[in-house]
Amino acid sequence: MNYLLYNELADAGEGKANADRLIAELAAKSFPIGETLSLINLDFNDFFAKLKEDDFVVIFGGDGAMNHFVNNLEDRKLPCAFGLYPTGTGNDFQRDLPETAKDVNTGIYRLDSFITGLPIIEVQGKKFRFLNGIGFGIDGECCVKAEEMKAAGEKDIDYGKITIGLLMGPYHPRNATIKVDGKEPVTMKKAYLASAMKGRYYGGGMMIAPAQDRNGDTLTAVCIHGRGKLGTLLMFPKLFKGTHVKDKKHTYVATGKCIEVTFDEPCGLQIDGEVLTGVTSYKAYIPE
Repeated sequence: MNYLLYNELADAGEGKANADRLIAELAAKSFPIGETLSLINLDFNDFFAKLKEDDFVVIFGGDGAMNHFVNNLEDRKLPCAFGLYPTGTGNDFQRDLPETAKDVNTGIYRLDSFITGLPIIEVQGKKFRFLNGIGFGIDGECCVKAEEMKAAGEKDIDYGKITIGLLMGPYHPRNATIKVDGKEPVTMKKAYLASAMKGRYYGGGMMIAPAQDRNGDTLTAVCIHGRGKLGTLLMFPKLFKGTHVKDKKHTYVATGKCIEVTFDEPCGLQIDGEVLTGVTSYKAYIPE
């Protein structure tokens, strides 16, 4: 049996309609359509209890749908094959998957080796799993502002425009203290962002950690720091190419199994696009 899980909250509330359209496209490619279910309303206990070894579960959506799925997966073993059919615009997870994971006929990515053993973030007394990375600083504040605009009914959300507006306006850098694998902490003055990455991308295509191996057993810490606002703004285009790491004076990069970050003032934080406000510290790590 093929199970197709859709995220009705995706694509500004058009997730169900878009999934229906894509399901019809799959049917036209002779892909057997079994049962379609809401990912958001899914009872994971009941669903996993009925899965059999020869079933196939396909998730329709982007980073938001995948984040919801892995944070409900808990420590369950995968009883069958899982796949992703990317929809929407926030697809940094799919962007980081190898082409060999994609079925050339259907466009479905096999997920089996990419959604287990995921890292955990501890923040504000809670734990979350993440697929791509943690954005703490101006990228977190950008997501906070975007959520406020969505709540106000705005649909044309331009994250680049929001970031520029924050950078040249109300946002001010913090001092960031970063500790990797329990070693001596380092403090970065005028830190604009301090991330912990499982994949290479976040923020809609920003290659913040170009050397990060998604299938490796470490995370990458990245901190952009030490410049003025205009210099930092001019640096931002390099983030999409991953060339910002060449500027070692203003880009801190370290790898390890455990990354702890503290800001001297509260700031927004995003976990695969999911937003928290008023954060002062987080701990991201690979579970034993």
